[in-house]
Amino acid sequence: MNLNKLYPFFLIVCIGVGLIVSKLLDESVISGASYGLLVGLIPLIVLGVAYAAIMFWRPDLPTCRCGQTKYGEYEYIGPMKGFAEDTWYENRCPKCERHYKSKGKVVMECQADGTLIPYMRVSQWGRWQHDNAEPDTAVVADRPYH
Repeated sequence: MNLNKLYPFFLIVCIGVGLIVSKLLDESVISGASYGLLVGLIPLIVLGVAYAAIMFWRPDLPTCRCGQTKYGEYEYIGPMKGFAEDTWYENRCPKCERHYKSKGKVVMECQADGTLIPYMRVSQWGRWQHDNAEPDTAVVADRPYH
């Protein structure tokens, strides 16, 4: 079931349970409904805070080698299939014309001949760091960018 349709139902059930509990404890109906509403909204608040924390630490694309292009300024070229049936995403720096291919926690720079050179990867703390691996000449893109 879709969470967008399930959550309002959950909220109504929480308010209803709050009303029933308020009647059993001889409290006002308004306090029971407000307690039920509060109990129903707590998961939404907790999920919102967790989502904000995850999005804050989620790594986006790193800054280009030229240092002038940040995430959001890259030109998205599209997904590529072919690297052991994994999907890589291709982006281009509009200022220096470098092409980057990214998948998961790794970003590779694509040379004109299709060779992929390791550029950056996500560290264990969730930030970008330079990948000091040797260029893998065996990994060749299925379509060079020029």
